[in-house]
Amino acid sequence: MNTQKIIRHEWVEVIVPAGSTLTRFLFPDLPNLRNVLLLGIKAYDTDMLNASINNQLPLVSHTTLLQKSFITLVNYGGKEFLKQAPALMFNTTSFDLNTSTNLFETYPKDFVGQRVNWPKSYIQVTTAIAPAVDQTYAFSIYYSMPLAQEKQEDSYSFANKG
Repeated sequence: MNTQKIIRHEWVEVIVPAGSTLTRFLFPDLPNLRNVLLLGIKAYDTDMLNASINNQLPLVSHTTLLQKSFITLVNYGGKEFLKQAPALMFNTTSFDLNTSTNLFETYPKDFVGQRVNWPKSYIQVTTAIAPAVDQTYAFSIYYSMPLAQEKQEDSYSFANKG
């Protein structure tokens, strides 16, 4: 049984504008994820969620976009430590609505604490798709703070607030 411990979580979106003929979409600057240790990524599509929580845009389709998408993550030294990984490998939730509404997790991909320079990282598609409406890639990013900061925050309690 595979389990992934969630220490911290951030919802991340990359918008694909309507009519876009681009083949590369940069991750936005993510202030909460600067200098944190990456533990995991999970990708969502329209089969799992109807719309984004942040901007109510529809999520990208599994078949028309996610299958054609590849993720490259860059560290602060400029090295592409994850290069052109199929986005589908991070789409690890499965279900069959014909038999049950329950979801199950299939082999999540774990990282080992890499630091990601998000504005230099990107999603690349094999061909321009020019969607009729704005769409969004949606991800859960699982991470932890550097160890000293995690220890400091672990000491907080109701009686000892930070």
